[in-house]
Amino acid sequence: MNEFSFHQIKIFFQDQLIQNSDLSIREAAIEFNQILQFIFKIDYAKLLSKDSKVSKRKFQQIERIINLRIKGTPLAYIFKEWDFYGRKFFLNKSCLIPRPDTELMIDILKKELTKQKIKSLLDLGSGSGVIGITAKLEISSIDKLVLTDISKWCLKVIKKNLFFHNLTADIYLSDWFKYLPEQKFDIIVSNPPYISKNDHHLKHLSFEPRRALIASNQGLSDIETILKNGVNFLKDNGELFIEHGFNQKQNVQEIFKRYNYKDVVSFKDLTGNYRITKGVRK
Repeated sequence: MNEFSFHQIKIFFQDQLIQNSDLSIREAAIEFNQILQFIFKIDYAKLLSKDSKVSKRKFQQIERIINLRIKGTPLAYIFKEWDFYGRKFFLNKSCLIPRPDTELMIDILKKELTKQKIKSLLDLGSGSGVIGITAKLEISSIDKLVLTDISKWCLKVIKKNLFFHNLTADIYLSDWFKYLPEQKFDIIVSNPPYISKNDHHLKHLSFEPRRALIASNQGLSDIETILKNGVNFLKDNGELFIEHGFNQKQNVQEIFKRYNYKDVVSFKDLTGNYRITKGVRK
């Protein structure tokens, strides 16, 4: 048989996902719909309405993705792209997968900076660049955007995402501030590694780069490095926003205060956990 109906492959592949992975029936259905949309570049509902058949070649493409998922590979790394704040971003295995939790950073920036005409923003440890690029797309006053990462493979993805979204930015290969030329910013944002090496959540993140996840000192060492040096790269009353673990609010606030930031405040995500903290340079 050279063609298959959508109904046939849906039953066949969803059963494989359910039987050979930790996905529930609902999760398997959602992922299979995402796979179809990726393969056919069309909304799943429109696929069904067309009552189309699936060719043998497309069947094999779906089969390959299903086999990778059964081995645990996240869809984002299979697709080499993922959505963030309603936009498509490219990525590779050197970059963390963009998550809804991090979209909170954009919501906060938009709300906090509505009345300010911020001109410059540094996204430190940018990964695929989703925070900095989205911030510039959402906040029209941002004129100067600077993105950094320690991975040259992430910088390649950043360039691709900038081109895709028709933006320009200064890009630096840097270990936090180490190789960043002296300059001052209105805003610094960062989603650094903040997970302790013994954290049980790591078992669910086995395909993502350890360097972007794990920090020493109970996950706080990179946060401290950023806050310690960040004051030298902020304008007077410039603001630094940092993402952190759900149980790190108190420690992160103490680090902000240790390095003489003022107006330190933390923000909750939709589940009620404090996930982002802001401090202002005196």
